[in-house]
Amino acid sequence: MIPRSIKRRVRPMWLAAFGAAAWANRQDLGRWATFAKQALNERNTRPMSEILTEAKVRAAVSMDPLLRRDPALRDLTVRDGVVTLLASQAGWPDPREHFAKLSRVKGVTHVETSTSPTDQHAASLAEAAA
Repeated sequence: MIPRSIKRRVRPMWLAAFGAAAWANRQDLGRWATFAKQALNERNTRPMSEILTEAKVRAAVSMDPLLRRDPALRDLTVRDGVVTLLASQAGWPDPREHFAKLSRVKGVTHVETSTSPTDQHAASLAEAAA
């Protein structure tokens, strides 16, 4: 067991390390939080396999150091095996390298990029409801 005096001295360092890691990956954490909220809201209207495929694609994005920290990547959606990356810049990302990584995820049939400034997730929900 660790003495209390050492625990008190180490705790601020752990909190600082956790805070620094969260700050360095804040965009990725924000995308994961948005996905979790959307997945909970859609669990009755969307097939679970599609939600799991989107989670796998998000994990692939999180594991790629270039995609994870790229400020141009706003969000992504998966509908019927088609992954749509919502980007803020045209010509992003390099399709040969990044698309190949994402298309290896089980359940993905096609990967595309959209530079539309609108919320694509909300638009796809509106189409599904109509």
